[in-house]
Amino acid sequence: MAPPKKTKTMALGYEEQRQENIKRNKEMIASILRQKSQVASLFSRPKPKKPLRKATKPNPPPKTLRRSLRSRGLPPPDSTQTPTPTSSLSREAPSGQFPFTDALVDSDSCRPLVEAMRLSEESREMGSVEKEVDFGLDVRVELGLKEENVRRIVGERITIVKFLPVLSRSIVVSGNKQGYLGFWDADATGENGERDSDGVSVFFPHRSTVSGISVHPFSLRKIYSSCYYGDLCLMDVEKQMFDIIHSSDFSIFSLSQSPHDHNSLFLGYGGKVKSFDERSGKFVDAWEMHELRVNTIDFHPGNSNMIATSSSDGFVRLWDLRCIDKDQPKCIKEVAHNRAVHSAYFSPTGNGIVSTSFDDTVCISSCPQFEKLSIIKHNNQTGRWLSSFRYALVQLTSEKCGNSKFSIVH
Repeated sequence: MAPPKKTKTMALGYEEQRQENIKRNKEMIASILRQKSQVASLFSRPKPKKPLRKATKPNPPPKTLRRSLRSRGLPPPDSTQTPTPTSSLSREAPSGQFPFTDALVDSDSCRPLVEAMRLSEESREMGSVEKEVDFGLDVRVELGLKEENVRRIVGERITIVKFLPVLSRSIVVSGNKQGYLGFWDADATGENGERDSDGVSVFFPHRSTVSGISVHPFSLRKIYSSCYYGDLCLMDVEKQMFDIIHSSDFSIFSLSQSPHDHNSLFLGYGGKVKSFDERSGKFVDAWEMHELRVNTIDFHPGNSNMIATSSSDGFVRLWDLRCIDKDQPKCIKEVAHNRAVHSAYFSPTGNGIVSTSFDDTVCISSCPQFEKLSIIKHNNQTGRWLSSFRYALVQLTSEKCGNSKFSIVH
């Protein structure tokens, strides 16, 4: 029997069924792919997000930095009492070895100062004293200040003041915050013999704050000074020359001289005290005496092997130079303050030490027992515009100190 013939109706039914199968298969495959993507998203790591690029701002035009005269080591414009030449404002402190004329400021000549120093040393060598000097002060007599006894020596804040150790004249040397050394001959007279001269000579030998001045009684023509820049300067009055005999990368905070050897200098580098020989230009010894900076070094007037040091760590310590271990130095005695100690000085007889501290106390201790004899309350908060107070012990029963009220207290 022959197979039935395909009709047109059968062909259309077959095509419809085929299209339905294709559509059903696509839906099934899409469902499977959708389920696969959902399962894969649970176990796949999130794609890292690309960081957004910040819009780069154009560089601003360079600004001209304003620097003060103090930061540049330049002197300020002083008052009319001590006019400063215009040329000195644009120059820097010289270095190495240089004559007086290169460092001279606010004066035409340093001849009066040199002549006064020469006469003072000659009178000392000959044993002659032109005037009697009474070191004792009667606290019952009211002190007075006359206008003719006031001089503006240097501009800016004075950081150190010393009297030259001469009896025939009253010569004061001071250093300021900018590196200037000012000399005032209080007994200076003019050509007519009257005190018509101010007696002031100012030099500019240092590049920063003057931290110490030392003059040996038996070598008046050599004046040593130090600064925070790390320079040790020798002022030779006889040769009229300045000489930077030592320069360091570390600041020098204090300076002292051995009473029996004018060539032996003691410098405070941070918490260390170093012995410097001026003849060889080298350090002889070094000791770590404090944790913080050493503010003062003072020798006993009767025993050159004994020194007293004050430090910002709050201690005043007594040392014997003959028995100090270089590796682990140990002091003989010490006195503790609650805050930094600005100074510690022996009395002229050596039987007492007076120390001034930022804890608003002045302590008087016996020597060598180092027992506190008296504690005096005193306002030592000088602020940023005044230098730290440093008490001076004239006698064991008489002490003098300035205060922030422009007066002297006993």
